[in-house]
Amino acid sequence: MSSLREKIQQYMANAPVNIEGIIRAFNIELEKNADLREGVLGEIRKKKDGRYKISIKKTDHYFRKRFTMAHELGHFVLHGAMIGDGVDDNVKYRSTPEGNFYNPNITTREETEANQFAASMLMPENLLLPRVRETRGEFDNQFIKDLATEFQVSPQAMKIRLDALKNNQGDDAPSSPQ
Repeated sequence: MSSLREKIQQYMANAPVNIEGIIRAFNIELEKNADLREGVLGEIRKKKDGRYKISIKKTDHYFRKRFTMAHELGHFVLHGAMIGDGVDDNVKYRSTPEGNFYNPNITTREETEANQFAASMLMPENLLLPRVRETRGEFDNQFIKDLATEFQVSPQAMKIRLDALKNNQGDDAPSSPQ
């Protein structure tokens, strides 16, 4: 039987990354069309049986939902001990008092880490770095849009990820799901 890490790597071998499969590999329940409070995009909460559940706002675009799923998974992987009963995230991916699980333990630092985790999960370095090298770091809008569609993320998320890879020459190991 392969390790969890090996299972996850299999999901990240091709674009678009199967984030829903990765969440299931962690035995986390997923609700993609949740009725969440106004201003809340997603949440991760601990259920009575000890398992976790990720809920995503039903009205968001699917590409945004994918990023939110990966962001909430980032909290689970990186900040499991800090989650407590749960964490809500608003449109800026910040724990918010508008939700059911305002968590003051999750600061801007942890939210940034969860964003970096989500970006590296949905737009893996091994799939993007060859493209960065092919273009010599020159990304026009059409290139960004095409890649965003292929990876099923927003053009804004793709541009941020490409710029980070270009600037770091692919060295984003601290935020990578390992």
